Amino acid sequence: MPVLLKRARPLDLRTGLLRDPVDLLTGGGRISAPPATVQAEVIDLEGRAVIPGLWDEHVHVGQLALARRRFEVSQTASVEGILADVAVHLAELPTPGAGLIVQGFGFRASQWDRLPSSADLDRVVGEVPVALVSADLHSVWCSTRAARELGFGGDGFLTEADSFEAQTRLASMSPEALDLAVSACGQEAAARGVVGIRDMEFDSDIETWLRREATGCCHHRVEVAVYPDRLDEAVARGLATGRAAAPGSLVAMGPLKVIVDGSMSTHSAWCHEPYPGGDGPDDAGVDTVGPRDLESLLARARDADLLSAVHAIGDRAATTVLDAFEITGERGSLEHAQLLRRSDLPRFAALGVTASVQPLHLVDDRDAADVVWADRTGRTFLFADLLASGARLAFGSDAPVSPVDPWAAVRVAVERTGDRRPPWHPEQAIGLSEALLASTRGIAVTAPGGPADLVALDVDPFALGGEDLAGVTSALTMAGGRVTHTLL
Repeated sequence: MPVLLKRARPLDLRTGLLRDPVDLLTGGGRISAPPATVQAEVIDLEGRAVIPGLWDEHVHVGQLALARRRFEVSQTASVEGILADVAVHLAELPTPGAGLIVQGFGFRASQWDRLPSSADLDRVVGEVPVALVSADLHSVWCSTRAARELGFGGDGFLTEADSFEAQTRLASMSPEALDLAVSACGQEAAARGVVGIRDMEFDSDIETWLRREATGCCHHRVEVAVYPDRLDEAVARGLATGRAAAPGSLVAMGPLKVIVDGSMSTHSAWCHEPYPGGDGPDDAGVDTVGPRDLESLLARARDADLLSAVHAIGDRAATTVLDAFEITGERGSLEHAQLLRRSDLPRFAALGVTASVQPLHLVDDRDAADVVWADRTGRTFLFADLLASGARLAFGSDAPVSPVDPWAAVRVAVERTGDRRPPWHPEQAIGLSEALLASTRGIAVTAPGGPADLVALDVDPFALGGEDLAGVTSALTMAGGRVTHTLL
């Protein structure tokens, strides 16, 4: 049944002005002006502000759900501090190592003076299998027994492709249990006004999300990415980006996801210059997909009507990705865009490539960047300069690296801080209107003819700042005309 929203006050995100109260009818996934008489469920918004629904353009849903069952270790601690966290957690377990790998999450190795090994972890855990996943998902630190059970040899500190494979093997939940955990994450996101996500999980697929939708475990629109190892399958099935998986479904095909380099914290983000203290190309990060292979993937995606979302954190990775977009004529997004050469900024708009960025990473990475990229922090998180160049920004979280919390991300983009520290490179701050538009796919106002994806608020975000802005929640969230969260 359609839903009639009475006395809604659309908030124009471009001007910050509240419009006069109107009645809005949602049906068939779209908004329309209600006729004189209509059969519909009625929700009286009583003059609340209504904005377009918020999107998170980069979520690893399975890893986010799994993170709920992993114990947290400090993001700022040294190796010895992490080992102390592990010892405390194991002491609290009734039967540690009883047939399952004990999983932790959250360490950041960017400022460690050395990378640890299984032997370091074994000193604390003994024969208990323990695997710790880094906050940026680009490394997994395993005890000897955990590494053996996961099928890995070596020193037990896995990075990049080995790390991703280990995380897939650690995902030992039953489909039913995982769906319930995904549902809980989706409900939390809907309470913050999220109406859509791009799922960048390694092993997600359309069928999994259709199952979740059928069982009530899907609380937002989902665009499901595909990785190169399943590209042939997607092409054969004609799964073009944006195409709904079934009539009326909230599930649609997403982009081809390609990972071209690593991360800053592991010194594997691919840069034009060596990391401070390094020497030569071997100390400038890694390219995990070569330029010719990248061009081939993007050309195949282009021919199949698939957009491409390409991970590039270092500036050389970004240059290479933009080159590939230019050579192939493909469209899509450069994911992260954390470090850029200024000469590459105008290329985003010229090539129609979206800068898909995660503002909350600024809070997590600023201290490490001051060390790892001490000579180039003025070229990181260039939100203002990207906008000035004509680029389109799209905000996401990279959850579980950062939480699915679009209001906190908006606050960071506007204030260049997310805590009590002073702004970091405040010259790259953007306006609230610009930050909100980067969270709504550029839709400025909820109006007839638009998608029935909307959020009703008890507050005016343009009157807020700091923790008040970061703490905004939804009074009502609708995705595709379905009420996914309500306090009314």
